[in-house]
Amino acid sequence: MFLIIAAVALIALMSSLAYLIDFAWASRHDSLRAPADRRGVRRARRVSGMYVRGREEQLTH
Repeated sequence: MFLIIAAVALIALMSSLAYLIDFAWASRHDSLRAPADRRGVRRARRVSGMYVRGREEQLTH
């Protein structure tokens, strides 16, 4: 039972580390003047607050 819990914890740790590395790479290599072309870049912009809108504003293309 302990081995299963340890394996699940290790998988969760590795997944979160991979997500953090992808986020760091995308936010570091992002050119804010160009449109976001990759999913990781769009996620990094969304998490860091690049896509912020007010309550009255609508999201348009």
